[in-house]
Amino acid sequence: MYIIYIIVFIGEQVMNRKNILKVSIFTLTSLLLVSFALSGCTPIEPDMVRHLNIQVKMLNKKTAKLSQNNIYLEQELHGVQLNLAKHGVQISGLNSKISDIYGKYEKESHNLGILQKKFEEYRLIVNRKLVKLPKPAETQPALPKKVIAKKIEKTPVVKKENLTELNFKKAMSVYNKKNYTKAIKALNEFINKYPQSAYTADAFFYQAWANFNLKKYPVSILEFHKFSQVYPKNHNVPMAIYLQGVGFFKVSDPSDAAILFRQVISKYSGTKAAELSAKALKGLSK
Repeated sequence: MYIIYIIVFIGEQVMNRKNILKVSIFTLTSLLLVSFALSGCTPIEPDMVRHLNIQVKMLNKKTAKLSQNNIYLEQELHGVQLNLAKHGVQISGLNSKISDIYGKYEKESHNLGILQKKFEEYRLIVNRKLVKLPKPAETQPALPKKVIAKKIEKTPVVKKENLTELNFKKAMSVYNKKNYTKAIKALNEFINKYPQSAYTADAFFYQAWANFNLKKYPVSILEFHKFSQVYPKNHNVPMAIYLQGVGFFKVSDPSDAAILFRQVISKYSGTKAAELSAKALKGLSK
């Protein structure tokens, strides 16, 4: 009778809290009681029943505590999994950004390669054209005094230097009137007539600028480059490179122009051309 009572009591406790540990305890206890009964042992005393009851309650408390710990650990595990998921999303986003940046880098590298190839081809064209330019003036040997005296006697009233300046000013007056087609012709005639004069460099520069004003950008680009190579110390070189950049912007990719604008800013800082180049670069970045 006592055995049945104990088994029923433990069974009720187990049904209230479903747990593997409880089921194990219930099974073990039941087997012990049945073994006692089958072995013909003496009936279980009430004190033993109470003692078993106390033991079962203690085990129930421990299993309840373990169950709470399991719930806490499950919550912690869920939190860790959630954090891992968030970090996974962030890492995926970073990988996407890195891939995008790498793609842009590859594109820029490709464009730079094309640009370098263009410049190499451009330099070849320019070098061919430079061969046809007049050579720098050579130092003339001093003439004997008698010869100089005779030449002075035969020199006209208008000196050659004054005549050169006068012809240059005539050509520039046509340019200043914005008659650029005629100005190109006049400046070209001056260059052919006075290839070694002090005004030849300026004549080259304004001839290129006249073509630029007529929107003949490829021609002006070539002429500005010639001017910069033949007269690298002329005060108009920074403006020539800037205008060359503007010409590139008009006829090709803006990256060609940006290279020349940066060159002006780095080599000729403080000039008007550098100021214009900085504004042009700012406009390209928009």
